[in-house]
Amino acid sequence: MTNHASLRDEQELSLVASDSHPGRAERELASGGHRVVPVAAIYGTNASGKSNVIDAIGWMRQAVLSSFRSWDPAGGVPRRSFSLRQGAGSWSTSFTVDFALNGVRHEFGFSVDDDKVTEEWLYFYPERRASRLYERKADATVVFGRSLTGRKKIISELLRPNSLYLSVAAAQGHAQLGEVYRWFQSGLRLATDGNFSGRLAHTVELLRGDPAQGQSAPVLRLLHFADLGVSGLKVEDPDEAVMDEYRRLMQVMKEALGERVRVQTNDLHSVRVEHRTAEGIFPLDLAEESSGTRTWIGLMGPVLATLDQGSVLCVDELDARLHPYLVDAVVGMFQSPEVNRKGAQLIFSTHEASLLGRNVRSELYRDQVWFTEKDPDTLATRLFPLTEFHVRDAEENREKRYLTGRYGAVPYLDDDVLREISEAVGGA
Repeated sequence: MTNHASLRDEQELSLVASDSHPGRAERELASGGHRVVPVAAIYGTNASGKSNVIDAIGWMRQAVLSSFRSWDPAGGVPRRSFSLRQGAGSWSTSFTVDFALNGVRHEFGFSVDDDKVTEEWLYFYPERRASRLYERKADATVVFGRSLTGRKKIISELLRPNSLYLSVAAAQGHAQLGEVYRWFQSGLRLATDGNFSGRLAHTVELLRGDPAQGQSAPVLRLLHFADLGVSGLKVEDPDEAVMDEYRRLMQVMKEALGERVRVQTNDLHSVRVEHRTAEGIFPLDLAEESSGTRTWIGLMGPVLATLDQGSVLCVDELDARLHPYLVDAVVGMFQSPEVNRKGAQLIFSTHEASLLGRNVRSELYRDQVWFTEKDPDTLATRLFPLTEFHVRDAEENREKRYLTGRYGAVPYLDDDVLREISEAVGGA
């Protein structure tokens, strides 16, 4: 990822394992020869750019899912480029991701400027060697590989300068490229403050699953496990009159703005949190619960769905509003070979240094820890792994070393400034 938010220069986040640990849920890469880690944690000071790493992944995903259907045909590309340099608009923004689909490695990437997609490519490795599916050039021509079947010409005719070829192909029902599109749709999830309603919808969907098949049981068990004083969740459907009015408004919006309009219905369901006391069960609206309870309820669905499907979950500030024990428990589910049986992966940003220590259920090894720092001259983010340092997993107290600044990525707090403030306040 290059030139997104504070990520000015090319930054790479790798989940390839540098060491083998039988006690964690490692998986062999589709191309063979390497293994991947189930968890990657990103540490850094406030405003160092760790959230922008998660945001870059989310922006790439959203471009795949929405560029054809939702981006204004005349509105260019709504990117977030690095702004703290001269001629910022002249620099391209690029994203590349390597992932496994049906046991085969794929590489997808694209570059954009303020107006259009300047490059796009999709390769796969059926015989451990790169084979082109398609490649979009700077002059807007698209070159196809022999392995790509289906209606390529029709898709090319519908392609806009500011839409991805992959997005157009999925909208036209292209079977082969549709599988790649669906990996971005359901194989890559994000949990941030901005998509709480979507995360809650995952939890509600699991909760309303078939009880005979035990689909709701994991949600309730995780709810009880968190020791929040909650006995259950009750989901109430909206009133039919409300639904009729909602459908009418949606139709009016589509007629006015076109089929690109997508209206979410997640918030129409009412979620009530049940508390059991000696006098009975008492439900409260979700809005009345603590921020920690709401966070946990909104996180359960994405976590369980990711583990069940063997997909990837990216969480910004996993420790925000959650007790360290709960953060440790989430990490532990992905680390555990007994729980994480399908190769699910968790990528998260955090300040929770205790995960680096020895008093946790789930140890993070050196190839699972990343840091972000800002260059003092450019204010651009640098992303770097703990493996850059000489670290012995079994012997070194990484929590202590991190907090004392041995790895960087901690704030420099000038005590002289505090003394000056104290003197100024005391003399006022």
